[in-house]
Amino acid sequence: MEQTRRRVVRVLMALLVIRLIAMFVIPLNDTTEARYAEIARKMLETGNWVTLLHDYGVPFWAKPPLSTWLSAATMGLFGVNAFAVRLPALLLAIGAGWLIWLVARRRQGIDAAWIALLALAGGLLFYLCAGTVMTDPALMFCVTLSQVAFWLALRERSKLWGYLFFAGLGLGLLAKGPLAIVLVGMPIFIWLCLRREWMTMWRGLPWLGGLLLMLAIGVPWYILAEMRTPGFLNYFIMGEHVHRFLDPGWKGDRYGFAHATPHGMIWPFAFAGLLPWSPLAIYWLCRRRPAPAGEADDGWMSYIVLWSLMALAFFTLSGNIIFPYPLPMTGGFALLFAELWRRSRMASAPVVWLGLSAGLITLAATLAFVALPGKVGRTQETLIRAWQAEHPTADSRLLYWDTRREFSAEFYSQGRVRTSTDAQAALALLQDHTVDYIATTPNDYLTLPASVKQAFEEIGRFHNPGEVTLLLRKRQGNA
Repeated sequence: MEQTRRRVVRVLMALLVIRLIAMFVIPLNDTTEARYAEIARKMLETGNWVTLLHDYGVPFWAKPPLSTWLSAATMGLFGVNAFAVRLPALLLAIGAGWLIWLVARRRQGIDAAWIALLALAGGLLFYLCAGTVMTDPALMFCVTLSQVAFWLALRERSKLWGYLFFAGLGLGLLAKGPLAIVLVGMPIFIWLCLRREWMTMWRGLPWLGGLLLMLAIGVPWYILAEMRTPGFLNYFIMGEHVHRFLDPGWKGDRYGFAHATPHGMIWPFAFAGLLPWSPLAIYWLCRRRPAPAGEADDGWMSYIVLWSLMALAFFTLSGNIIFPYPLPMTGGFALLFAELWRRSRMASAPVVWLGLSAGLITLAATLAFVALPGKVGRTQETLIRAWQAEHPTADSRLLYWDTRREFSAEFYSQGRVRTSTDAQAALALLQDHTVDYIATTPNDYLTLPASVKQAFEEIGRFHNPGEVTLLLRKRQGNA
């Protein structure tokens, strides 16, 4: 028992150190991570904690605010930087890990609890998201909280855990919307049907107080958001939840494009995201080892199996899937993996050291960012640092002559970048003697007005995979 704990703790500490280093070293990458980071930065800058902003004056209706609130808050505490904006994802992952360890210890024993925690923390998808700016870690934490709380409320007859179940649902509304209730409700509903424990649920949960708590946490923001920007609820509920789910070619996305994928793609994503554990778990499942003799059938195995599978079954119907979508089921899978390990009677050492693999992959990626700048990942950080080294004045402008917004440039410049291909925007840089700057690709440079090209000189070239960006400065005679 003690040996398993010591081994797991060593591996977990190594994973944590590697993740912290990666959060410091790896710059924000375009598009997704940098976009959510910039939305949080704009929230902190403007003080508008109700309406998320896609751009100044342009509301972002695609997501609720929980992850943005958290990232804006940590930047308020620790400054506007990549580590601070990523910190909430790591803290949410640690919180989810504690919940998994707690319920596993109470139900499966201390050794299985450490294996469950390792299976969660060492899974490729979970580890990647534990320190990446996106909305999925918040959803994962809320689903984990509600699933763990439901089990403990029923099996330990705990009113506190009953209220935490509803609190998780309320927070889930703020993390991802009604989807959180669906992802929690589906496996629980089927489990109750199989177990016929409706009365146990009815008596074990504080329904009136719990529902009021859920509504008090989740609903006020929706009302305020609709009041501030009418039309939000229709877009968010019908567009982001109904049309995005049912229509692979949905054209109504205001902020990008639908990620059309074949139906059922969620399963390969899950298998890859659960590495290195997924092959071993499938092997153990095929062997069908029984529970230890004398152990009562309290529905634990069916509960964690349904938690693991129902999110995947739900997203099987969708044609718009991205890699993080299996994240809410990782807690259930970690508990299932620990249960299968317990039944397999396999020694803990091989499993424990396998848990380092996700960390080693991340460490390799971190070293690649350091050793191969401009060849790994896609970010404008280096260009913005070069621009800042020019010590631009407060009225100096940086125009990205491009049709595509570079959110990392907006974040690292603290909102001073403007993106346009309007000739008037470029010509406006010639109207005064301010030392202004332009960032553009060689191909887009050819489309600049001739007078602008004549007035600016190249001062640097910055590389991203398959792309070069020029940094231009207004010539002294024109400034």
